[in-house]
This record gives sequence, C-alpha cells and structure tokens, in this order.
Amino acid sequence: MTGPPTNATVLNTTVLSNFAQVDHVESLLDLPRLVTVDAVQEELKAGAGTHLYIEHALAVVGEGIPVITPSASAEKLEEQLLESLDPGEAQALAVAEIADGMVVTDDGDARTTAEERGVNLTGSIGLLVRFVEDGHISAETADSYLERWIDEAGFRSPARDFEVFLED
Repeated sequence: MTGPPTNATVLNTTVLSNFAQVDHVESLLDLPRLVTVDAVQEELKAGAGTHLYIEHALAVVGEGIPVITPSASAEKLEEQLLESLDPGEAQALAVAEIADGMVVTDDGDARTTAEERGVNLTGSIGLLVRFVEDGHISAETADSYLERWIDEAGFRSPARDFEVFLED
C-alpha cells in the first residue's frame, strides 16, 4: 500500500512488540485509520528470531494492519529524522506528520521529537487506558499487561500500578 489515510494512526515497533508479548495484537485492529510502515515491518522480522512472540505481530501486519510505503515528502522528512532516530521511529513519525495523524510509540526520543514537531502521539500505556475506557479490557487485565511488559520485556514505565494512569 502506498500513502496513509489522512489522520492515520501509525504504529511503531515497540507498541506492536508489547501487544504481541501479551498475545493481544488483535486489539490494535480497532484503532482508527491504522497503518504501519515498511521499516517497522523489517524491524519486527529482524526481532522475530530472538523474540518468538513477535510472530504474533507479524501475523497481523500486512493483513489486518496495512504496511505503507512513505510518500516522497515523508521520505524527505524521514531522512532528517534519521539523524536522531532509528529507522522504524523515523519512518513512522515522518508518515504520521505528513498524514496529520498520530504516531504510536514508546521510544523516548521519538516521543520527544513528536512533541517538538507538534505530532499527535500516544504509546502502549495510552492504548491500554483507551481500551479500558472503551470497555474492551478490564483495568485488571491492563494492569497484568503492564506488569508483564515491565517484568518480562524490560518496559520502562513511569508507574508500575496501572490504576495511576486512569486517575484524572
């Protein structure tokens, strides 16, 4: 597929990996105008050999989650972003910016860059909050996912207790 939809939700490797790790990638399919990019698909393929759960993500990438090729303008922006970001983050952020969309990443540098550039963003925890608020999963399930991400995958979270993220 070439070109994302306007206001695309662009998934990065970290989020796909996290949801694959808890065998819940299918929940991502309900996100609006969902896509990922070539560089993310390549990163997932590279990681599947050492992290078998990534196969869960690869199973839906391309079928349920379209993989797009960046436009010429996104490629130009991606080149600039590659000075400070890894390929998956740079490409996902470039596509999200050009599509006036949202990048979904947990990478700290990519999040900082998105904020600086005025690109909408969220991450794995933000998605868990959304899924709880929409009634797709319970807060207890979200808490167990967060705990597994921290304990099994080395996820860095500002809090260990998911309930903190539900408080407004």
